[in-house]
Amino acid sequence: MSILEENNEESIKMQKIDTSEFSELNENENKSYIKNVFIKNIKINILIIILFILFFIVEFFIRQPLFDYSITFEKEWQNSASNTTIAFFKIITKVGGEYLMAAPVTYALCFFSLIKSSFFISGLIFVLHFHSLMKIWYGNIRPFWQDETLYKDICDGGFGNPSGHSISSVYLYLTLFFYIREEKCLNKKYIFQIIIFFLFITFAILIILSRLILGIHSINQVIYGSVLGLFTSLVIVYMLKLHKMPIGFYKRLFKEKILIFCICGILTILELFSILSSLSFNLNFDKDKYDTTLSRLCKELPIYRKFNLDGLFGAFVILALLGMYLGQVIFWYLIDNYYKKSNNRSEKIEYISNSAEKVDNIENEDFDENNNNELIDQLVNNWNENRTFTSCSLGKAVKVILILIICCSPVILFVTISKKADIFLIFIFKFGIPFFSILFFVFSFGFYYIIKVLCGEKEDLLKRADEKSNNNNNLV
Repeated sequence: MSILEENNEESIKMQKIDTSEFSELNENENKSYIKNVFIKNIKINILIIILFILFFIVEFFIRQPLFDYSITFEKEWQNSASNTTIAFFKIITKVGGEYLMAAPVTYALCFFSLIKSSFFISGLIFVLHFHSLMKIWYGNIRPFWQDETLYKDICDGGFGNPSGHSISSVYLYLTLFFYIREEKCLNKKYIFQIIIFFLFITFAILIILSRLILGIHSINQVIYGSVLGLFTSLVIVYMLKLHKMPIGFYKRLFKEKILIFCICGILTILELFSILSSLSFNLNFDKDKYDTTLSRLCKELPIYRKFNLDGLFGAFVILALLGMYLGQVIFWYLIDNYYKKSNNRSEKIEYISNSAEKVDNIENEDFDENNNNELIDQLVNNWNENRTFTSCSLGKAVKVILILIICCSPVILFVTISKKADIFLIFIFKFGIPFFSILFFVFSFGFYYIIKVLCGEKEDLLKRADEKSNNNNNLV
């Protein structure tokens, strides 16, 4: 069979693919997706925003009364709790730290689509960054700083409002539930959805309670953190529905130069603002007094976890968001070029959406860049929907694991740099480089090679898209 005949067959095959979804994508690309989604439920969205603003105002007035009450409340709770209960909550609060974030993030990278995993992790980075800045701005102490009898061998430096464990646990597990319940395996299986929701909420509540019973946070601090986590989850999942963003619209965020410069500029400004905040806020705070307290109670607490430096440590995570964004800029460049390789002058495909018109003189036709981009979007979207569950075997699974391990290798810096090293070395090599490079490599070369391993060549993706279209036609 000649190259011309092969291309004619492939062109005809393309017509069997349901193009209605992608016609909608092109239409949405010319509009503001986020604006349209927000306006669609504008009354409820405005109500949510108003309620959050009201809570923000009320929190200012109830902050100190609730903090004072927390001292008495937590002391009575600790006196009535058994040693086993205290030990249990120590485990919960430790698991609710780095492990709390690592497990859901790993799950998102392995099982969520590109868009879902991207916005899920972006939301987590945002709450970590924002709550760290708020701690610097407010400068509110922790309960066990004021009453040392509340100390139960669990130390946290830095200021306490809002609670980082509360904001991250509520955001992570609420958003994770919203995303998981949409998976095909749980479609209309409401009993399983209720069980998963109950387990997630129970774990989040236990984490929040552990911060109270151990005297690490006050009631107002955990409530504030929980509401911030809830609001962030509602914005991403419900108000803007970012995970449902069309692939064509999503791709523009990483392809248009003006957007690339604007987003990178905003993230850079945020990081600089974080550094300035750590140098400008709470200059009159009695650090010597509380430094003495922390040094006596928390002998192993590194200096970067104290006061404004702790907030800066948390705010440094914005570098991870910058790395993830630039990684996807590279990803889309690589994936576009990968699927364009087979579209040279002797193998061009004319994408026909309305008829089975034969293609004559393909070798002399001008290549339609828009049609090719639409084809690539279609192929990537097909992978985006079926990712790890498609064309998978033990050998391919091992390759994917090795790819992820290589991409995450900069974590070695985080482990090897001592907590007692120079502050400059800690922020650059223990946090800065690992935060940026891990997500940069995962979302660029990592996802690119995972697509090649799990999905194969363009013809494999076309075959699966064709099968999906035939199944849809049979249902109709």
